[in-house]
Amino acid sequence: MHAFLTRLGVRSEVQEFFAAHYHSDANGNLIFPYGNDTEHFGFAFHRVPDTEMLWLAGNSNSNMIRRVFICASAMEAIAYLSVKYAAFNNVDGLLFAAVGAKPSPDQISWLTRNFAGRMFTLVFGKDILARVCELKVAAGLSNIPVAIFLEGEFIIVNYRYSNYVFPVQAFSLNAFEKKTGCRFRIATQKPPGFDSYLQQLKAGKLPDN
Repeated sequence: MHAFLTRLGVRSEVQEFFAAHYHSDANGNLIFPYGNDTEHFGFAFHRVPDTEMLWLAGNSNSNMIRRVFICASAMEAIAYLSVKYAAFNNVDGLLFAAVGAKPSPDQISWLTRNFAGRMFTLVFGKDILARVCELKVAAGLSNIPVAIFLEGEFIIVNYRYSNYVFPVQAFSLNAFEKKTGCRFRIATQKPPGFDSYLQQLKAGKLPDN
């Protein structure tokens, strides 16, 4: 059990699931390894790396993995499972992968190679950076090239040699699918009433389970 996670209300079963995939610094802050970089979480700060490596947590036997959750950060993964734990009968078939601040083609390629045929679920927040990352990951998993640009108050997505323009506030994976007719058929998860599951966790709004 980790004092920070316990203080946030993370149940013991969730802490046990993630225990092998982080360590603490001298001040007790949480360190999540992404190969050549780390995510660093304390109550006063949260640093998420920009890296081409992944943070992974779950069963080391890849043959047992049935669902892969791709998250913006390791702490978002912990928050998600904390909120949703009661929905899973068996967590042994789950893998959580954090892509960090900016998902890369190498990260997505590795996941699709190693977990082809598994169910992917995207767990990103509701701010504009998270919504852009969500589209990038969905497109990468589907092997569909897109290029995304921010110009003033608009998001421009180049898809199949055409530009699609969205006001920043109206842009989302769903809005892109509706406007282009492209259907990724990849599940997404977002908490009602909060910008992210980590925000919900910090607010102490966990289900009674």
